[in-house]
Amino acid sequence: MSARPPFEDLYREYLTRIYGYVYAQLRNSAEAEDVTAQVFMSAYKAYDRFEVRALTPSAWLFRIARNAVYDHHRRTQVRERTEHRLRAELPAGFDPAVVAEDRVLFGELLAAVRRLPDRQQEVVALRHRSDLSFKEIGDLMDCSEDAAKMLYHRALKALREMVPK
Repeated sequence: MSARPPFEDLYREYLTRIYGYVYAQLRNSAEAEDVTAQVFMSAYKAYDRFEVRALTPSAWLFRIARNAVYDHHRRTQVRERTEHRLRAELPAGFDPAVVAEDRVLFGELLAAVRRLPDRQQEVVALRHRSDLSFKEIGDLMDCSEDAAKMLYHRALKALREMVPK
């Protein structure tokens, strides 16, 4: 097996070429810089498994870059579809200030949920994200339906105390 060059040498040799490839795919310098950084972070983490005889350093790095570009496109498409769907759901004459305030309050609520004890977080998620009945929640959490209700109501009480009105 051939000896691998130090990673720093690969970085210096391929940084400009990888960035050029990524930029050509994305056409946005800030995004290209971010994705290029991700490419080299991924390569650095995997470098101990890289075998010179299996792939050239160039082919290996460009494969990582291609996958990173694909991942970036997928994330961007998901974000754009979500934003489009949110815009389409807004009624005519909506007030952007109200929407912004609601989003701030929602963010505060999510942060408060994360501060709840684990079981309370779980019961809130099962009730609101999974839309389960208290009977189903009790079965999943190995407690009675009444215990699940009590846990949920205690979580709501704690949230009311943490989130300003």
